[in-house]
Amino acid sequence: MIPDKIKIEILTPGKKVLSDEVDNVMLPGLKGYFGVFPGHTPFVAALKTGEIKLGSEKDGDLFAAGSGIAEVQPDSISVLVETCENASEVDVKRAEAARDRAQSRIQEGRKSWDLGRAEAALLRAINRLKVASAG
Repeated sequence: MIPDKIKIEILTPGKKVLSDEVDNVMLPGLKGYFGVFPGHTPFVAALKTGEIKLGSEKDGDLFAAGSGIAEVQPDSISVLVETCENASEVDVKRAEAARDRAQSRIQEGRKSWDLGRAEAALLRAINRLKVASAG
């Protein structure tokens, strides 16, 4: 019998962000977003920086997440990510400052900054701003 809900836990190195039961989950896989519903086939997937959307009877919660992994079981999902925050918790001014700082570092180039780190910071800041405006 397929359960009506799927249990999700979202964890970062510093805290448990969420433990709840939902109707479905959308996650940012390396090759694109994918959905998980109760009764899903078990698998493990790498995640990139992006949005995690929880579907429920309400509109659903939206989270800005860093890269990580997800372990999917028929009745549960464990999401382990570098960072994660609910849309309502995003500090927009801080995210805008991080975006501007990363863009500045990218424009300066490799002489002064590690370009890969600056690009990753830019992606995280843009994701946080996108989630904050949608949430």
